[in-house]
Amino acid sequence: MAKEKNKKKIGCLIIFLIVLALIIGLVVFLVSMAKKGMAMMNVPPYGEVAVKDLSDYVNVSGSVSSSDSVNVTADVLQKVTQLNVKVGDSVKKGDVLCQLDSSALQEKYDKLAASAGKAQDAESYKSGILRRNLNEAKNNKVNALNKAQTAIDNAISARDTAYDRYNLAVSQFNELIEKINAGEDDENGTLSKQAEAIKEIMDELYPKLPEFDAAIQQARAAYSEAADSADQLIQTAQDAIDAEQYTTGNDSVDDDLKELQEQIDACTILAPADGVVTQLNISEGSIPLNNNLMMIENTSDLIIRGKVSESDILRISEGMKCEIKTSATKDDIVAGSVKRIERILSSGTDASASGYTVEISIDDPKSKLLIGMSATAKIIVNKLENAISIPYDAVRGGENEGYFVFTAEETDQPNMVKIVRKDIEIGFEGDYFVELKKGDLKEGDIVFTDSFDSNTTLEEGKIIADPRVMGDIKKQAGLE
Repeated sequence: MAKEKNKKKIGCLIIFLIVLALIIGLVVFLVSMAKKGMAMMNVPPYGEVAVKDLSDYVNVSGSVSSSDSVNVTADVLQKVTQLNVKVGDSVKKGDVLCQLDSSALQEKYDKLAASAGKAQDAESYKSGILRRNLNEAKNNKVNALNKAQTAIDNAISARDTAYDRYNLAVSQFNELIEKINAGEDDENGTLSKQAEAIKEIMDELYPKLPEFDAAIQQARAAYSEAADSADQLIQTAQDAIDAEQYTTGNDSVDDDLKELQEQIDACTILAPADGVVTQLNISEGSIPLNNNLMMIENTSDLIIRGKVSESDILRISEGMKCEIKTSATKDDIVAGSVKRIERILSSGTDASASGYTVEISIDDPKSKLLIGMSATAKIIVNKLENAISIPYDAVRGGENEGYFVFTAEETDQPNMVKIVRKDIEIGFEGDYFVELKKGDLKEGDIVFTDSFDSNTTLEEGKIIADPRVMGDIKKQAGLE
């Protein structure tokens, strides 16, 4: 009997477990289907009417640099025997930045001082002067070619400006002629007089256009001449060095000793100003390739240099306030202002490198910005505070037919709303929101945006699920 009772208990347990498994499976199935059903529910995207500060701005990207920088140069090119700084170091005026090898110069000085009456010692010193002359000739070539290239760039800019003025005059003249031919001129012939005045400008500009083209050719020819002349001076300096070994000098020994001492002193490179070392062109044990050894920048007066496109340049002016951000300072906004605008278009190898250069000063002396940081700045063109605003992509219609939005009104059905069209008048336009000047809307009302699913149709009077409620359901169901 005990065995039969145990068998019945085991049988009941098995049946209970089977029923429990079926119930769990059914619950999982129903939950899954509920999630799928809610996933199929189309929740129209929407925004809310809200009070916001709106701003119209121009974006500028650039890097933090100093408005005051100094090139540290050397009068002699000798091996660097000691380098006391690295990039990022702060220095004070008069600090010893590096030491160049003066041993050869000192040896010449000692020999000349010991044998003042020997001409060969004087000639040995003279050879150093000749080598310096050769280096100066090479440096002068670089400077001369840079100036010549600037003249070419200026000539091209002048030509482009002249052609732009002429083309604008032609366009204005043609528009006036079309109006005159259409009978829009008044009895005083106002349009005809304007057309005649513009025609005079065209007649004055047109003969001068070839002169601008010729100026570019002349500037390029001057570049070639400067290059040839510089090469001749370099060759002359080299010839003097080659011939110096066959000549004897008659220079004053005292003058020679003075010059050598100046060169020896020049081997100790001192900081010309306070600042931070931002560029280093030498390393310990090397011989500088040119006389530009390093750059020191003043970190107390930082700026951001960037480009502004042609379409935005006339919207900004010097003195406008700016909001500066960097990836290093994250959400912190640093105050700035437009310090300088270069009103000459500069071009580069790609579109992003073209535009008008703008300098933005960093007004907060305690900012955490460092030289070299990449930064973005918003130049605030206009600003409107505490404006009743709606999302920009909720506005429909146009200037001619009028603007309107689709909004939601409560119904007597739970969690259901009715789509209603409401005419509005917009005002100040910000980046993502626009001012609501007129319209039967209040703060907190929802407006449907234009990024709808293809299955969604907005029709006035249509009853749909309240998107706020449906959005909450989808979040709770893990579908968002």
